[in-house]
Amino acid sequence: MAWCTRLLKRYKIHVIAAAVGSSFINHASRDHDSLIEYGKLSLEKTANLLRTNLQHTSPPNPFRTFSACCKEEKDLHHFDFIADAAEAALPAVVSIDVKQRQNYVFEVQGSGSGFIVDKRGYIITNEHVVAGSRSVTVVLGDGRKIPGTVVAVDSLTDLALVKVDTDIDLPEARMGDDSKLRPGQWVVAIGNSLHFPNTVTAGIVSNTSRCITDNEMLRFQAPKVGHSKYVQTDAAINPGSSGGPLVNLAGEVIAVNTMGVLTNASGIAFSIPVSEVKRFLQEFSHGQKHSSDISKVTYSLGLRIITLTPGMASFLQQQGQLDPSLLSGVFVFDTCTNSPAYKANLVKGDVIIAIDNQEVHTKDDLSKAVQQSGGKPVRVTFFRPDRGFLFTDITPEKA
Repeated sequence: MAWCTRLLKRYKIHVIAAAVGSSFINHASRDHDSLIEYGKLSLEKTANLLRTNLQHTSPPNPFRTFSACCKEEKDLHHFDFIADAAEAALPAVVSIDVKQRQNYVFEVQGSGSGFIVDKRGYIITNEHVVAGSRSVTVVLGDGRKIPGTVVAVDSLTDLALVKVDTDIDLPEARMGDDSKLRPGQWVVAIGNSLHFPNTVTAGIVSNTSRCITDNEMLRFQAPKVGHSKYVQTDAAINPGSSGGPLVNLAGEVIAVNTMGVLTNASGIAFSIPVSEVKRFLQEFSHGQKHSSDISKVTYSLGLRIITLTPGMASFLQQQGQLDPSLLSGVFVFDTCTNSPAYKANLVKGDVIIAIDNQEVHTKDDLSKAVQQSGGKPVRVTFFRPDRGFLFTDITPEKA
């Protein structure tokens, strides 16, 4: 009966019943037959009134609330805040295709993303996207392909500036303020994910100032570890998204997408705060960052290498092939015949841990260090089973 009571109250039937009851009381003095006849008429009148009330009244339905407040199609646009942010930012987003020389002899093609910061053709991307590149091609939002030139880099923050020559003004991205970010704030990531241009993903800010180097697992996966503070987000950042913008709901760039954690985790990605981009551009405008910061020639030691992961390190230590103190480095699995490394007697199984007394944790760290040498001799520190820690001086060769 509880549901009946609620129904009666919902449709105000209790008022009708009260009215009927009152009528019976007021006519209680009438004779028995008249009272019965009046009761029949009252019940019939009440039934008609109830039927009319039920036809014009319906119980609340929470699933119809959205439709009720959006009776017209134009009202739906109030809920397209993600689409509005993407629409505002997309015209300034580009894809970047690069050709790189790796492992001394092999040329591979890579890709990344970027965004236009100056209508004259200046584009921000990640340094690791263009590092060691032999050629750079920028693909604009309308599909046009324009050769690009790397004019400035900052290896510490993993930022690079690419210039394209164009006879028309290009759409510029609007810069935001990462100091106003809050955990839980909506953000949108745009980039060339897995070679799918203009891919839009959305999420929230998970942390506004995350230090990757404090995390033993992440610091081996990070392309660069010089910059310690990142914006953490759960927006999907996939290979190819690097260098693309992370924007707020106003379509303003608040960070540069840099790294997504692809193994043993989901919903964890990191971006460089836009304040670093502003500083980088200011230094470039003042002449502190220029094309001489990146070599036009690619140098190599002639090694075939892989990054030593914690799992590999543990296995080698169990086999007695690695010092227990080593958790990271670059594992040599082959050397190219007559290459600088070959002539310096580096062999399979060596683990390189430093170049010029600077630690190397990944093969990208090693490649960067060799490239920055400009062809000058570098001191390579490595571990060799049964010999311990050794070092040798090697002069890189033009690739």
